[in-house]
Amino acid sequence: GTQGKLNGRDNAILMGMLLGMSKAQVQEQLDQIKEFSELGAAFEQPMATYSSGMKARLGFSAAIAFDPSVLLVDETLGVGDVSFRKKSSEVMKERIRSNRTVVLVSHQANTLRELCNRAIWIEHGKTLAEGSPDEVLEYYESNMGVTNSD
Repeated sequence: GTQGKLNGRDNAILMGMLLGMSKAQVQEQLDQIKEFSELGAAFEQPMATYSSGMKARLGFSAAIAFDPSVLLVDETLGVGDVSFRKKSSEVMKERIRSNRTVVLVSHQANTLRELCNRAIWIEHGKTLAEGSPDEVLEYYESNMGVTNSD
């Protein structure tokens, strides 16, 4: 949902408005988004100049600031430097502890074990296993010939 010609600020506004927020509501969150994303001056640059990690930082930061009832995260925690990953992980844990719905799509076994209380293995549109992260990952690893957790 981002536009390469628009800068990070305008894309954040667009993201919020696509979620049904007014422009004024989104603008109230822009400082928080910029600060959490750690994009600095790049926040005002066109997204076409962003790396995939920078795009993910902006998207995750906006999603957290807009506080949707269901948060969908697709591998975002695997991008960025160690401090950003840690900060993002803490925010996810906080949301999970608050009984908010978080759907995390990841191939990182350690991330799933750390953050999730339920896991589902889906392949080619079919559910192959569901249960605790340890159970599902053990089944996945035994069926995929995986010997390492990540």
